[in-house]
Amino acid sequence: MDARALARLVENVEAAAYADLLRAAPAEWRCEAEDTPAGWLLRAPALDALLFNRIVAAGVNAPATREAVDAIVDRLRSAGVKNYGLQLSPAAEPREIDEWLSASGLVPRDRWTKVFRGAEPAPRMVTEYSITQATPGDRDGFAAVAAAGFGMPPPWCAWLGGTIGRPGWRHYLAWQARQPVACAAIYVHGDAGWLGVATTISSARGRGAQGALMARRIEDGLSLGCKWFVTETGEDTPAKPNPSFRNMIRAGFTVAYHRQNFMPPKG
Repeated sequence: MDARALARLVENVEAAAYADLLRAAPAEWRCEAEDTPAGWLLRAPALDALLFNRIVAAGVNAPATREAVDAIVDRLRSAGVKNYGLQLSPAAEPREIDEWLSASGLVPRDRWTKVFRGAEPAPRMVTEYSITQATPGDRDGFAAVAAAGFGMPPPWCAWLGGTIGRPGWRHYLAWQARQPVACAAIYVHGDAGWLGVATTISSARGRGAQGALMARRIEDGLSLGCKWFVTETGEDTPAKPNPSFRNMIRAGFTVAYHRQNFMPPKG
């Protein structure tokens, strides 16, 4: 597929997954997910993290206008959080979007790497842990692993665990005996699956849990009719090596592009 079609695939599936997560959040958090003329708005005033306060797919589905971009940035800024931004795909149109963002006070910070793969069988991954699909009875265990692995506040992780059994989602746990040590999920949107919500407790890292969880999600996604799989992670650099990125490459993913985060200046 060409660059524009690829951008639409990797951006929109991610946006759909996070939009559904925000719809599942407690009402008192006042979360929003909206497909606007300037891209997907993900807004969560109670959650001060870029992950839940950002604009995805700006200028990807259709060329954006400066008025629409300014309006959506203002809406995001009004959430009252410090960590928010617009994630700009290299395929976004028009090319002047980055200039508009600079004029609005946002600056380029780090980059996330978007990756994708087709419907090839998942590679065999060896691990000492057993992998199971999570059930509603595993919600507390899933939340505990997420809290330990991500370092997020327990209410945030209880919300993530609470999405087990939600339509479109499948969740998984890696077990050491009777103790869950890693978690992950897949969200199926059309003929594509988004892989995310993946983390491992610190004492169990480096032993193949996430590679095995990735292979299991690909296998199950294929059985559900997925033709494409997408995900994202922080950019792998010599200064900041990223084991998650290397797991993705081993699982057959290819880099789509590096996506620039435009955020308020530090400090």
